[in-house]
Amino acid sequence: MWIEWGNLTRQNKACSLGSGYPDFALHPDLKDELLKASEDPCTSWYTRAQGHPKLLEEIVAAYSPLLGRKMTTDEAIITIGAYQGIYWTFEAFLDEGDEVIVFEPMFDAYQMDSVLSNSRVVTVQLKIESNSWVLDKEQLRKSFTNRTKMIVLNTPHNPTGKVFNRDELEFISQLSKEYNCLVLSDEVYDRYVLDGYEHLRIAALPGMWERTITLCSVGKMFGITGWRLGWAYGHSALIEKLFRICLCDTFGASTLLQETVAGMLKRQRLCEPPKESYYVWAGNIFKDNYKKLYKAFTDAEMPVITTEGGFFMVVDCSRRSFDFQNSEEYVTSEEELDVKIAKGIVNHFKLAILPLSLFYDLENKNKLTNYLRVCYAKSPETVDLAVKIIESFN
Repeated sequence: MWIEWGNLTRQNKACSLGSGYPDFALHPDLKDELLKASEDPCTSWYTRAQGHPKLLEEIVAAYSPLLGRKMTTDEAIITIGAYQGIYWTFEAFLDEGDEVIVFEPMFDAYQMDSVLSNSRVVTVQLKIESNSWVLDKEQLRKSFTNRTKMIVLNTPHNPTGKVFNRDELEFISQLSKEYNCLVLSDEVYDRYVLDGYEHLRIAALPGMWERTITLCSVGKMFGITGWRLGWAYGHSALIEKLFRICLCDTFGASTLLQETVAGMLKRQRLCEPPKESYYVWAGNIFKDNYKKLYKAFTDAEMPVITTEGGFFMVVDCSRRSFDFQNSEEYVTSEEELDVKIAKGIVNHFKLAILPLSLFYDLENKNKLTNYLRVCYAKSPETVDLAVKIIESFN
């Protein structure tokens, strides 16, 4: 799907709120850390396959207080983006015939890695109730079987913007222990929640450290998705299994970039006052962007589903009409409503946003076709341009 919608964006030279990457320039602190790292000749050499020692030490320092436990460096491993962490976990822990539960709509990598590991994805649909995304506990419980080996948790969630609450996490925790399965917690947006919500780490719940692998992304954390760097953390016995896959895969990530990110993490940890950290700086931009887009879409009669965190918001595209809906191409198309609306918007208004149905399994893609995913983790300039375009809908 990324190729098709990327081509549509480029062909139309569209303002993009489709792909989930911040498009602002490299932050000055990152530039400073990159320059310092580049002046050390050691950063041109190989580093440890499990991860650059300085970066692993900073991960331990950053997450130990968040988890309420003293981590050690053998409880983390560096990945080439969280994407690689997903692949390693599926390869290390799933065999043919195993089942993995995933909440839908979902990031497409889970489905693809399931195919590679010969396992089977079992989807549990998040539902919209009272304009919020909610977990259907009954459906989740019924989805567990004696073949369930893993459940994938993504919070804050892509594409819905949902942040799983304590009650939901405790329910997932209870089931994972009851069925003795692993939790893969994809928390790449963990630093960015909207006001009034809190990101909770399932690995910190009682009895969950030994059965949870948590994934993080430098690209999402510091707005540098092209650097392709992330990490996984969890009990050392779990990380050791990922390390075995690592040795047969890429062996290690860039020493230079790991040294740079280690310095950046240290800056955040020592930042005084904390309100001047990168997380707060970027988070404030995203919050302002969300408010602008919320108003613009609401005024354009495209209601926004409650958004709690991450990079994305979901809007209802079924309550208003567009002139392009009278075209022969639109009328004769047999595609889902959200796909036709999104294509019409990018072709006629030069604004790229994604149909939510793209994030469903083929068997379920017709269940919610009234919605579009919008990325608000962009520069203020990009969002201001998008707002002007949305205002022109009227």
